[in-house]
Formats: sequence, structure tokens, C-alpha cells
Amino acid sequence: MTGQRMNRWMGLLGLAILVLFIVGFGPLSGNSPKENASGLSLVTYWNAHQTIGWVQIPVIGVGLALMVLFVSQLRDVLHGSADDRGPLPNVVYAAGIIFVGDLVVAGALLHIPLLLAAHNHQASIAQTLNFVGQNNELLLLFGMALLTLSTGLAILTGSLLPRWLGWVSIVIGLVCCAGPFSFFGFLAGGIWLPVLGFVIRAKTKTSAQPA
Repeated sequence: MTGQRMNRWMGLLGLAILVLFIVGFGPLSGNSPKENASGLSLVTYWNAHQTIGWVQIPVIGVGLALMVLFVSQLRDVLHGSADDRGPLPNVVYAAGIIFVGDLVVAGALLHIPLLLAAHNHQASIAQTLNFVGQNNELLLLFGMALLTLSTGLAILTGSLLPRWLGWVSIVIGLVCCAGPFSFFGFLAGGIWLPVLGFVIRAKTKTSAQPA
């Protein structure tokens, strides 16, 4: 599939990522115990929700695979529209990989062991894993902040994408760094993905039209 054809799918790709993340971290997460939950309550909860806990993994995993595809194509879009091939498109790609990598590590080293610890009634291990997992947001926020900020700067310094999108991207990145308000920046980043994708799609269709 050529880059131009791939660009036409960026909106739907971003929307699919958003939907998968909403399902994976929403309904499939349910009312999972918070960071101060006791080991016994964790064992009880996850033994009663083992199926949901395991289904959550491939749902989020597919979303992460699509995220890698999205940021790979986004890097090409920003490279192709830049006046000079500076480092920002590569920073955008690296930020996306950091975001994906954190969730992969969290799933492999925290969520799966938590399910297994609960299944084997290892309450103290489950409590430790749950506490670490509930306080694992720093790399996620860093990845989202770096992704939106670098994309915004790349748009404002030579991209053919609209400048308003660059400013919106930068604002979202700054909110991700705003301490107590960072969660809102993270949520906005999820919505930003399909918006960015559909803008790329629209720009591709416009540029493909004959003069």
C-alpha cells in the first residue's frame, strides 16, 4: 500500500485505536480495585473476573499494534511535507514507541502476573503488583506529551498540515505535563489521534485533486 493510500486510512485507524483503548481500559477494566486495595480483595476480585482480565490483553494489544502503524505513517507524512528532513518526525515516532512500550511492559510485567498471582492466591504479590500498576502513569504521560508536542512543533515548522492542528497538539502536550490536570491531557490525546488522522486524510484528498 502506497503512502498516499495509507494516508486515506489514517482517520479510521486513529478512530479504531481510540475505540479499542476505550473498551480495554473502560468496560473490560470494570471496577477493578484501586491502589490501596488489600491483597485478599484483589485475589477475590480477579478470580471472579479472570476472563475479563485476559480478554483485556488482546484488545489493548491490537490497539497498540495499530498505534505503531499510525505513528509510523505519521512520521512519513511529516517527513514528506517538511521543508527539510529535520529530527522532529523521528521524535514523533520515538514518542509513539515509548507510549506503546510502556503499556506492553505494564501488561507483561504487571497485569499478567497480577492475574496469575490472584489465581494462585498469592495475596501479597497481587497487592504489590496492583500498587505498582496503579501508579505507572509517568511513562504514559511522557509518551503522550512528547508525541503531541513534537507533532505540533513539526506541523508549525514546515508541515503542510493546518497550523491550528499544530497549536492544538502543543496545548494537549502541555496539559499532559500539568500535574493534577495531566489526566485531561491524556484523554484529549486519545481524541486527538482520530482528529489528526482525518485531517491527514482530508489533506491527502485535497492534494490529489487536479488543479
